[in-house]
Amino acid sequence: MAVLLKDKEIKALIKKGIYKNKDSLYNDALRFLFIYRPELKIESAIELYTSGEISFSKAVEISGIDMELFKEELKRRGMKIELSAPGNKMLKKGVAAVLK
Repeated sequence: MAVLLKDKEIKALIKKGIYKNKDSLYNDALRFLFIYRPELKIESAIELYTSGEISFSKAVEISGIDMELFKEELKRRGMKIELSAPGNKMLKKGVAAVLK
């Protein structure tokens, strides 16, 4: 019953033109959730990072904390940090840009 009411409320907000569609409503709801529960940003960033879905730097960005705090959080949880090095092609391109 409660799920049905929530679905009706969502449809009412869309019908009223407050939200364009369910995705825009969900994005707004998630944004507010992370404002009021910022620790959940860290949790989601760690999960995405440890499952290999995002890079370490992207996880730091998503978490909303600085790199050192993110490293400490991973260490506290007994997790390893896996950083990937750029390939030879990327390194050569970087060196060439610096030498110009």
